[in-house]
Amino acid sequence: MLPDKFYMPYSEDERMLFAKEYLKSRGYAYAKSADEADFIILPVPTKQYMLDEMAGKLCFYAGGISETGFDYMKNESYTLKNAFLTAEGAVSYLEENTPYSLINSNILIVGYGRIGKALHKLLNAYGANITVCSRSKSSSAEAVFNNARHIYFNELAVKNNSDIIINTVPHLVLTEKELKALKPSCLILDLASFPGGVDNLVAKSLGFTVLNGRAMPSRFTVKTAGELIGEAVIDILKEEYI
Repeated sequence: MLPDKFYMPYSEDERMLFAKEYLKSRGYAYAKSADEADFIILPVPTKQYMLDEMAGKLCFYAGGISETGFDYMKNESYTLKNAFLTAEGAVSYLEENTPYSLINSNILIVGYGRIGKALHKLLNAYGANITVCSRSKSSSAEAVFNNARHIYFNELAVKNNSDIIINTVPHLVLTEKELKALKPSCLILDLASFPGGVDNLVAKSLGFTVLNGRAMPSRFTVKTAGELIGEAVIDILKEEYI
């Protein structure tokens, strides 16, 4: 039998409220407590203590380790759709923080995973001049096929004329030597999870503006982001129990 009663012990994140309403609209019932629920839904990111408190319960979570649950952030449909929400938020954030049009701007995207590709697609539509920095030959070929210039990471330290750099790589890639290769007016948007991909102390000392772009879906498209969580939970339930 498909579990149909759920509980959310942590609802401070507005996404969870929209996930709750989405599940209810699909016929799932909200329980009054964890004891009455068939499954628990935890927020993004899920802290390990939250999972520990729900030990033995069927949990849907976002990060951490659980033997009795599923990490919905590993759901392929969720990660792909969430990447586009991140890209959409990033573009909106750039429009708020640049005094010039993105049209014809020189934009460097560092990393070419799901978010990098989503950014490429959106910024292409703006008519931006896009360069992609990635490691593999296959991603290089894909970026060029999709109408971008491509460089490898060792080329980041070569002087370039980027107006904007968007980093998606979750480890330090823009250190002193890479930052010194940028023109003084370059704006940096770091989308990578903590601690990010930019040496912020060096960037500040060199006069660069570094925008913190973490958690874009919750900042710009919170309703859709919450509904994606609910959708992912339903997908996993159907995969596991039908």
